[in-house]
Amino acid sequence: MGENSYATVSRRKILGFLEENHDRTVTAADIDAYLREQNSEVNITTIYRYLDKLTREGTVIKYVAEKGSQAAYQYVEQGHRCDEHLHLKCVRCGRIIHLECAFMHEISEHIQKDHGFKLQCRNSILYGVCRSCQEKENQS
Repeated sequence: MGENSYATVSRRKILGFLEENHDRTVTAADIDAYLREQNSEVNITTIYRYLDKLTREGTVIKYVAEKGSQAAYQYVEQGHRCDEHLHLKCVRCGRIIHLECAFMHEISEHIQKDHGFKLQCRNSILYGVCRSCQEKENQS
């Protein structure tokens, strides 16, 4: 198998993993572990380069919580327009919820009108615990 087909197979597996996990963020380490399970070892630098490429293309969103923390990535389904709304991330299971509701538009208009501040959502994410994880905690 030539180098180009190797890269193509690896990239397809990476993209497939991202698509399958579109409802949560994943790290390069998650992708690396998945590829190892699939007997497709890829250099971690190659994974980061491909993630950077996908980020530039808008196929994935890159989240960095704070300086020194590991970046997380999320596959963006076409039409989601993630740069126009907030996201909720569960700190327990990693699930991402797209906050695309009229209420957020109302809040944005209120902030602009009453406080003179125009909001710009650029991969904005709020952290908390999702309903499913709360229910699991309550059952314990």
